[in-house]
Amino acid sequence: MNKILSILLMDDHKIAVELENGSSFVYNLKPKLRTARFAALEDIEFFKTGRLVEKDYIRWNDSLMLYAYEMLDGMKK
Repeated sequence: MNKILSILLMDDHKIAVELENGSSFVYNLKPKLRTARFAALEDIEFFKTGRLVEKDYIRWNDSLMLYAYEMLDGMKK
């Protein structure tokens, strides 16, 4: 499994992700803002509080996280 080296939370609810293997991609979270799980992230200021944890996931609070494998799986579809 690829580990995340860095993230950049952008103004348009996109996440620029750089992986340890040198690959990078931009993940668009905007379509998921209509779901109960991610609705709170519609507030751009809250969205930008996300932090990379253990090179494995982005954490906004104790109940709201987005894992690397979810983003990578989403990119395959």
